[in-house]
Amino acid sequence: MSRPATALVLLAVGGLLLANPLYLPVATAETTTAYAHAVEPVGPETPSYGDGDVVERDDLGPDAREAFDRARESADGGFTVEDPDERAESLSYPSGPTLGNGLLVVAHGGTHYEFWTRSVEREPGSVVAQRVVVQPVGFLMVVAAVAVGVPDDIERGR
Repeated sequence: MSRPATALVLLAVGGLLLANPLYLPVATAETTTAYAHAVEPVGPETPSYGDGDVVERDDLGPDAREAFDRARESADGGFTVEDPDERAESLSYPSGPTLGNGLLVVAHGGTHYEFWTRSVEREPGSVVAQRVVVQPVGFLMVVAAVAVGVPDDIERGR
């Protein structure tokens, strides 16, 4: 196959792969909601708070106290559940936490902790595969088409 034909084939296939959200069935599964819990010591990036914003660990509801302890003791600094019944009913799970709504400053053992709870929408695996595999391959094919289609004179610097 000649260079111009190869470049055109690469360009066409790469363009189709880049445009895959237009023709591939994206919604093969429903988006799922996960509920994230994270605990870390208060640091310089913690939103400013006053003494009235600090909650003692023992003043949390039993379910919130259990979630706080589980997140604090986790090696990753938190945990996520997908079943709504596994959430702590006394906590809120906004998609954008703010102080008092998804972000609590909890005092425990002489240390203040940030206790984050939020809801996270998870995309189906097919959508993730399109974004991580199919579209980058399409981009690389377009780049290859340009590389193959460059005339020899330009390659040699003439």
